[in-house]
Amino acid sequence: MIKILSAVLVLMLASLFASASLAGDEAGAGLIKKQSAYSFGDTVAKLEAALTERNIGVMNKIDHAAGAETVGQSLRPTTLLIFGNPAIGSQLMAASQSIGLDLPLKALVFEDTDGNICVEYNDINYIARRHGVPAVHPVVARIAGGLEIVTDAATKPAE
Repeated sequence: MIKILSAVLVLMLASLFASASLAGDEAGAGLIKKQSAYSFGDTVAKLEAALTERNIGVMNKIDHAAGAETVGQSLRPTTLLIFGNPAIGSQLMAASQSIGLDLPLKALVFEDTDGNICVEYNDINYIARRHGVPAVHPVVARIAGGLEIVTDAATKPAE
């Protein structure tokens, strides 16, 4: 009986350490982060404009810093844009309905601890894998390219 309890304890501890290690390894997994050459306000505006130009609707804009103020807390500038194109996203949902948990897409514009303005978003390839959508699905590459274009427009100086 003691051997069984010892074995169970060893397995539980091994599982706990494996979970803690995995969580640490996954921090930041599937995220793409770009530093902006522009101010916070300009980055948000450029991202919105780039989405609109590509016929990608901005469904919501959440000012997390303003939300924090309503409860007496402060955050560095942080705005979340929620966006998508149902004609494209629906094709992914047809391949795997659970991908609807990660659609519409989102991009977070924020000021980091060093004062840099950044745009961070979920890698569509990571999302697709998470939901069992094959990497060769044509919409995945199309969305990845579109995300690259709109985030570059918001972060990189015009050439």
